[in-house]
Amino acid sequence: MTQYFLKQDVHSIFEDGLLPKLLYICDVDQAYTRLPRIMHSHDDIMEIVFIKEGKGVHVIGERKYDTRKGDLLIYNSHVLHDEMANPDTSMSVYCCGVTNLKLKGLPANHLVSEDVSYVIHSGEYADQIEALLKMMCTQAQEGKTGLVELCNYLLCALISLILQIPQEVRALTNAEESFLSNRIKDYLDENYLEDINLESIAQSLAISPFYLVHVFKEATGSSPIQYIIRRRIGEAQSLLINTDYSVTQISGMVGYDNISYFTTLFSKTVGMTPKKYRQIWTKISK
Repeated sequence: MTQYFLKQDVHSIFEDGLLPKLLYICDVDQAYTRLPRIMHSHDDIMEIVFIKEGKGVHVIGERKYDTRKGDLLIYNSHVLHDEMANPDTSMSVYCCGVTNLKLKGLPANHLVSEDVSYVIHSGEYADQIEALLKMMCTQAQEGKTGLVELCNYLLCALISLILQIPQEVRALTNAEESFLSNRIKDYLDENYLEDINLESIAQSLAISPFYLVHVFKEATGSSPIQYIIRRRIGEAQSLLINTDYSVTQISGMVGYDNISYFTTLFSKTVGMTPKKYRQIWTKISK
């Protein structure tokens, strides 16, 4: 028998000893991951996604990642992310939403700093991470007494384990090095729900529409108008999932007075109508 004594003078990774809280956990199979989850962010929540099977393409913050089995995706609060499975593979994931997370030296509900990769290759830790997530799912499904405490402690174990994995410092992309492209993106993020077009954006930033499109597309791979559409559709998805507003109300809230045009854009981007999308995600939450 080998007995190990834990060092009792080791400081907690959590600031002031406050423990994070698990808000939700999902075991998501290919039937749902094949639906693109368009550009969105969370104000008071951070998410941890673990890819059990398959491959995908994820845009987190300013960077595009080709993701695969065993990868951990870290969505800090307020960080935009865009999710799409590879249609040629069957991607399944665990996803958990976390709040009340405060690590020393980082903003609230941030698991990693901005200068490291938002995708972590779990490697030798994969089996342990998946086991913790599976246990959390099982406990949440069974709903027994002590569920909240048990899942929160499992969450602490998960976060502690993730922080043991060496983090990769990410190189700056051209977009991050370009002051102008960042100005354009900041403006779009602040005003995407407003009645804006290419000309009004260019006028506000005191540049020509042609140069605006060139700089932004060179940095991000999409035009400013395409970016606005994805931001609006992403916001619409969040409203469909998390509120009881009607599709007509949501259409107006994300900047489209014409419900038919909104439905067409949504269907083209997501692959189904807003009504169908809500019905599918309502089933997940039950």
